[in-house]
Amino acid sequence: MNKPDTEQLRVIANIPVGANPVGVAVDVHHRVFVTNSGANTVSVIDSLTNTVSAAINVGLRPEGVATDPQFGVCVANGGDNTVSMIDRSNTVIATIGVEGLPIPPPKTMGVAVDHNLSRAYVTNRGSHRVSIINVSGALPPFAPDFIDVPGPLGVAVDSIRHGVYVTHPDFNTVSVIDPATNGVIATIPVRQQPTGIVVDAPRHRVYAANSGFNTVSVIDIATGSVADTDVAAGPLGVTVDSRGNAYVTQLDGTVKVIDATSSGVSATIPVGSQPEGLAFEPHSNRVYVANSGDGTVSVIDLAGG
Repeated sequence: MNKPDTEQLRVIANIPVGANPVGVAVDVHHRVFVTNSGANTVSVIDSLTNTVSAAINVGLRPEGVATDPQFGVCVANGGDNTVSMIDRSNTVIATIGVEGLPIPPPKTMGVAVDHNLSRAYVTNRGSHRVSIINVSGALPPFAPDFIDVPGPLGVAVDSIRHGVYVTHPDFNTVSVIDPATNGVIATIPVRQQPTGIVVDAPRHRVYAANSGFNTVSVIDIATGSVADTDVAAGPLGVTVDSRGNAYVTQLDGTVKVIDATSSGVSATIPVGSQPEGLAFEPHSNRVYVANSGDGTVSVIDLAGG
């Protein structure tokens, strides 16, 4: 069965973090990392207790965040065009400059990590580039390379096939980058203003949230075909759980659940104000949602408490 018990899906905690939280990522050590774009910090949440265990100072207006099980955490700072590299002891060990002009909230810089290739991909909408950073080793030689693409924003990596998927909200497309050549090998039309994106690698799917419309585009990795799921106006962020169900943040303060089998909306869960980024934490079977409007993270229990 792919379908969660939607009658029991509920928020079990609302955790205060910093001002304007927007990005969420999890690691293999029961930690949840939340970028507080209004406080220039990253909150670290212990998923075993749902309490904040640390606050890390990073660059200006941190937005995108991604983790690597060996190295640590990459934080994209949209206010000063840098990437903060955080090690496993919650220490910033490097700050890497990337090119481009700062862009105002709520438009974010995105980041995704391919652990097997030891790369972080950082979107920079202002410079029309995706930066590629080497994250291998204890102290990697942080020397960004670049891919020229138009207005990139959201980014996600296929952990099995290693393709990189990038949303282009100004062009209503998703591009596919081949890591072997660092070139764009496909451009896929979707709906208006795609922002958040996630890859469901085991089921060969990509979900793109179309923030200027009322759908989530579901892309078949093998064929490039696109099917749309109606949600509600203003979908922003998207993640998937271990069963392939997708979770989508909405402007109205809810999270929609898209069933992996039917591709229809199976539940609507009220969360905090202006939810944006979210991530699935597999050990606890929960989804963590950053509510930029009230400075909290909502914790959705997928096991019914």
